Formats: sequence, C-alpha cells, structure tokens
Amino acid sequence: MAIELLKAGKKVRVLHRNSSSLVALEQLLRYYSLPDTIDYFEGDITDPIILSEAIKDCTQVYHCAALVSFDAAHTSLLRENNVLGTNNVVNACIANKSKLVYISSTASIGDVAVEGERTEESVWTSDKGKSDYALSKRYAEMEVFRGIQEGLDAVIVNPGVILGPGNWGNSSTSIFLSGLKGLTFYTSGSNGFVDARDVAEMAISLSNKPSVIGRHLLIGENISFKGFFTLFHQLFESKKPTISIPKKPVFFIVRLLSLLEKVRLNPLKVTSENLRSAYRKVVYSNQKMTGLGYEFRSVKEALIYTNEVYQAQHNR
Repeated sequence: MAIELLKAGKKVRVLHRNSSSLVALEQLLRYYSLPDTIDYFEGDITDPIILSEAIKDCTQVYHCAALVSFDAAHTSLLRENNVLGTNNVVNACIANKSKLVYISSTASIGDVAVEGERTEESVWTSDKGKSDYALSKRYAEMEVFRGIQEGLDAVIVNPGVILGPGNWGNSSTSIFLSGLKGLTFYTSGSNGFVDARDVAEMAISLSNKPSVIGRHLLIGENISFKGFFTLFHQLFESKKPTISIPKKPVFFIVRLLSLLEKVRLNPLKVTSENLRSAYRKVVYSNQKMTGLGYEFRSVKEALIYTNEVYQAQHNR
C-alpha cells in the first residue's frame, strides 16, 4: 500500500510497532528505486492515544494491520488486535475526519453461495463452526459499519489469498516458498487469489470514489490448489503435484486435533482449521469490482512478479 501511494506522489506515514520488521518495505523501495521519504511512526493500534497522534492530519487511513492465526491459544489476541484495534482506528478516524479504507478478508464473507459463488451479499448464517480468525475479521468489519453509522467515511475491501512479496516465510509468502520448492502431494480444495498490486491499487482508487459503499471482494482468480501448485511447475520448473491426499484420513486427524486444541495442545505444526481449509472448495465473485470497471491480474502474473522481487532480494 505504501509503495503505491509513494508512486502516486503522496506523503506517507507508516504506523509500526517497535518489534515490527520493515524488511519487506525496504526491499520494495529498492525494487522500485523509490527514495525512502516515509514518515515512520512507532506505535500500536491497541493504544488509542498513540493511534490518535499517528492519524493526526492524515486525510486517508489504510488499516492493514491484523493478526492472522488459527491457533486456539490466540483467541484473545485476535480479539484484542483485530476487533478492539479496529475499534480504536475507527474512533480515531471519526475524530480526525479521515477517510478509512479497511483491508478485511474473504474470511468475513457470508457462507451462502449465490449461483455457486460467494458474494458481498452472501448471508452469514451463524458464528458456529467459524474460526476465531474469521470471527475477528467479521466483528472488526462491524466496527467499521458502526463508524459509518456515526458519520465515518469508509470503504471495505475483502481480498482473497494475497500473492506478492513480503516478509518471506510469513503469511501467504509461505505458500509461495512452498510452491517454489515444489509439492508432490495436493489436496482437493480451492480458493480465491489476488495480486498484491491489485489490492493496493484498487484500495487507493476506491478511497477516492465518494459513492462506493459496503464490502468489495478482490479476487483475481479462483483456482484449485492442484492448479495453483501446477503453475509453479510450469513457470519455475518446480516439482509437479501428482498425488492426491484423500480427505477421510485427514479429517480423522482434524477431529483429534480439535479435541487437543480445546486444552491448548497441538503436537503438529498445523491447526485443525489449516487442514479443513485445504479441502474447502470456495468460489468468490469479483463481479462488483469488474462492474465498476476494474480489471484483475491473473495468478500467473502475480507469481511471476513475486518471484522477480524474491530473486532480486536473494541475489543481491
């Protein structure tokens, strides 16, 4: 987000914690040959006083901060960071009269498909069965809608799995690194993916459109996990996924993990929700955005771009 704003000639202030890594931002500044004119402001969205100081005099606020975790031990941290943190951001934006762009997630989209696709209008039937992460993003959105009722000028975007450079090995970049190594085994699930550049460009564009309201799904392409990792084989000659892992034995492990997680135990490096999502077949609509005239990059383009930045970083 910061890179696209800098490319547009905007003054940018970045709120970051003392413990935050700025390596991803630094590598993109080098990749795009941009001078580092960023105003770095140390703080945390869970501190409303510091947050108000950080937002002061900012006409637009892009709220990208969130904890992403499916670990049952992180339930309270998810609420503190994602829900209460967003509450603080909303209140600070109202007080400062700043436009808010909230980067949400497909996790907060309802579970009732409309003609085979989940849309911005899909009904959220129940909290039951949803991950703590999904609930935190859902209720964070409710804070934004509450702010809108109180006069806040805000827009919400809901990206799928974001493909792009970052802190390598964290979040969705771990999927990219796995793809580069290659996978022999694959699961039967699917998901919606989007290029990180599209997320930034479209969020910034929507922030300047006074008439847009509600959620906006950002989905470049819906693709199966087999198809996704096959793309790595085609583009980068990594190992091709050839063996399907059946669902039944995996879901036996899911049931055992779910029981262990209730008592804060997990002997594996994955959670029960990670395993469930590997078999979940979800298709998201991008018709709202394409209807507004936006065009998305393909998953192939996103992977090529991500690899270019990764190679530039690691071949220095």
